[in-house]
Amino acid sequence: MKIQIKKNAKEMYIADNTDFEGNYFGNDQWEQVMEKIAGKVVEVDTEQLFKHEFNTKPIEGVAEEGIRVMEEYVEKVIDDIRKGKAHCEFCNETSDSDKVCTNCGRIDYLEPFVDEYEYEE
Repeated sequence: MKIQIKKNAKEMYIADNTDFEGNYFGNDQWEQVMEKIAGKVVEVDTEQLFKHEFNTKPIEGVAEEGIRVMEEYVEKVIDDIRKGKAHCEFCNETSDSDKVCTNCGRIDYLEPFVDEYEYEE
């Protein structure tokens, strides 16, 4: 599974971390990271899945450890393995089904990772 980062990720980061009075409270290091990965396709660490964010694998020349990328910085998801899976809020595990938890059997605590219309490949 991979994600393509939006080309304007650095500008988005700066805007997200600037208040209405124009005061910047972001981190220069994260600004540089966003600049380096803007427009790039990076591999996602699928060990732990989330609905609105992604943990990447280490990115050569950028981060020795993976980084967390919020959904709004993602242009597209490639080979999304989250489809048909859900987070169970009862047992706090990832279910391999979005209809019934494959861990505890509950049906009313599932939060699907991906809505059917959410991403195009």
